[in-house]
Amino acid sequence: MAAKRTSPSSNVSDDSHCSVTSNIAQQAVVAFVAVAIAGCSASQTEPVAIEAPSVTTVPERGDETSSSAPEIEPSSSTTTNVPPSSVSDESTDDTDSGDVVVEATFSSAVAPVMSNNCGSCHNPGGPGSVHWNLSEARDVSENAQFIRAALLSGYMPPWPASNLGVAYKNSFAIEDEALAPIIEWIDNGAVLDVDPTTPVIGGRSVRIEDPDLVVPPTEPYDNESGRFDDYRCLVYYPEIERTSWLRKLQFIPDQTEVVHHALGYLVPASQIEAARQRDLDDPGSGWECFGGTGLAEDTYLVGWAPGQLPLEYPEGTGLAIEPGDFFVVQVHYHYEIAVDPDASWLEIDVEPATSDLEPISITRYLTPAEIPCSTDEEGPLCDRDVIANLRRVEFGQLPADFINASCGVTPASFAHMTDGVAWSSCDRVVQEPGEIVSVLGHMHDLGAQYRMTLNPGTDREEILLDIPDWDYDWQYSYRPVETIELQIGDVLRFECTWERSRRDPNLAPAYVLWSYGSDDEMCFSSVTTRPLK
Repeated sequence: MAAKRTSPSSNVSDDSHCSVTSNIAQQAVVAFVAVAIAGCSASQTEPVAIEAPSVTTVPERGDETSSSAPEIEPSSSTTTNVPPSSVSDESTDDTDSGDVVVEATFSSAVAPVMSNNCGSCHNPGGPGSVHWNLSEARDVSENAQFIRAALLSGYMPPWPASNLGVAYKNSFAIEDEALAPIIEWIDNGAVLDVDPTTPVIGGRSVRIEDPDLVVPPTEPYDNESGRFDDYRCLVYYPEIERTSWLRKLQFIPDQTEVVHHALGYLVPASQIEAARQRDLDDPGSGWECFGGTGLAEDTYLVGWAPGQLPLEYPEGTGLAIEPGDFFVVQVHYHYEIAVDPDASWLEIDVEPATSDLEPISITRYLTPAEIPCSTDEEGPLCDRDVIANLRRVEFGQLPADFINASCGVTPASFAHMTDGVAWSSCDRVVQEPGEIVSVLGHMHDLGAQYRMTLNPGTDREEILLDIPDWDYDWQYSYRPVETIELQIGDVLRFECTWERSRRDPNLAPAYVLWSYGSDDEMCFSSVTTRPLK
């Protein structure tokens, strides 16, 4: 069922209806480098065979790319997939037009972008500073060719959403009109027109002013697991004594050099004993986790990465939080250097339930994830039944079967996907009207592409989120700039694509399905809404 958190007194609607389509097409895209179930009644009584996508090759920005991974195409023929315009190495000034040619300079074209889009991560102490330290103007000039390659490939700054989707607030993406002068400046020698020691300071370090609550973890974490890449669920108890509205939330990293990113969840009080037991069973603060908290109930709230602004619900709205509710934050630690124990904390603004606020609703939708072994792989774990039984024992349930049934498919619908690429699609009918506050997609490491579309195949089609090259480390909640309303009867389509080539080569070949482990997969979506005005 579609899980919602609404006002303290509201009833939760659990009806949904879905159908499955399979109009995902493939398109070449390359990067520079590299549980509450939204249940629904199946609209078909027979399983649907998912057809193989066609291949469309589309050029990418810059010359560094080559054709490899499939991408989800718009579902309506009226939507055109237009790639970003290429940045030419040659001057585009029209000397015959009479326009004055203004040469790009560091101070006018480069410094503002470095500050706003790069500084919050690469300034000293930031998690990106161990790879490239951006402290002064000369750091940009001395690393100009590296910056050029990273920008043209789209590898940096991290903003996975493509321009096929709606426009979003607080985007890190560098638009072509801002990118072109930077490339021009680099190609002209990366000459500085300022003192080389001029500071370049990140411009996105925004904090909640005078937060109501500052919540530490139960105890600092000291990399007790010994893992280089360490995914850890830490517990935060806000000690809310009465029903309240959550207005703002921000994760504040402590040991910034190793805190890579974080995912925040609100967990009901009913799960407190389960959380404590997991904490006790795993040495160190919290417990190892990857696909989610591992608890029976949670609500995904926010993804954090360096420079991410606080979660702030629109004025006049709030998310209900009850006494005993707590937060679990999955922190990705990247231990390239030794640091003191990490005590990253939460800052929170709340208002009493008596405040006249509109309730925020978070609806979660799950789409099938079935990735068979490819024809060049073999082994006992390539048998789906074997993997399914292992997951039932490990987690006590197998959500994959329920999700498949809710979308009218079976494992047989995916059996032909043995070329190393698998894809899935499911339509959901909107049951409750609302204005979209944010949208989010979630997969694991095999994820390649993600798309969420409103009213596909109609003259009202709108791509709410398109991620052509999925990266688990960069998961954001995307907040549309324009007002987008959902009406009862609207259709939301969720599409995911996975590539087995992204799987750890040290793992034994295995069938991958929807489950909670680090080697499992998901196709998870959430839509946050407020009541229509």
